[in-house]
Amino acid sequence: MNDQLREIQLYGVAGTRYGRTHRLAVRSPREAIRALCAVVPGFKQFLAASRRMGLTFAVFIGKSNLAKDQLDYPAGREPIRIAPVLVGSKRGGLFQTILGVALVAVGVFTQMPTLIGLGASMALGGVVQMLSPQTSGLAGVVNNGTSYYFNGPVNSAAQGEPVPLVYGRMLVGSKVISSGIYAEDQT
Repeated sequence: MNDQLREIQLYGVAGTRYGRTHRLAVRSPREAIRALCAVVPGFKQFLAASRRMGLTFAVFIGKSNLAKDQLDYPAGREPIRIAPVLVGSKRGGLFQTILGVALVAVGVFTQMPTLIGLGASMALGGVVQMLSPQTSGLAGVVNNGTSYYFNGPVNSAAQGEPVPLVYGRMLVGSKVISSGIYAEDQT
């Protein structure tokens, strides 16, 4: 066992309930979580019930966020930080929803139905953006095989992306819904 004590910091509701800072003799973040479950009363039950409450956890070493397969990596000298994250939270749509609600309020106050309609559509668009799954885009890596055949790199052709319904003239990049290639002998 490694005799060096590592600092483990808990944030959010976990830090409030079970203490913000713990010093334990652990080598990796996974071992730190196991040690907290063994040492801190109720912590294991909290982790098990947190998914039902809409929480998942992000684990950091220093400033780098770790993936599940990196939890066994040695921690080094940096503190291990465990922060709760709302399930489903992401960057897209929150600002658009807030701005839309603000526009509706301004439109009601100033009696401008145009602002009310604009704000309602922005708010609904933000809610849809928050609820719809976001697939990772195509990176321009050599091994990825990014295709620029259909009108340049502004196209998005990843599987699972939402398809927009466009009325009137389309002034945006296209979405490839279906494509195929076939070989033909020209001799």
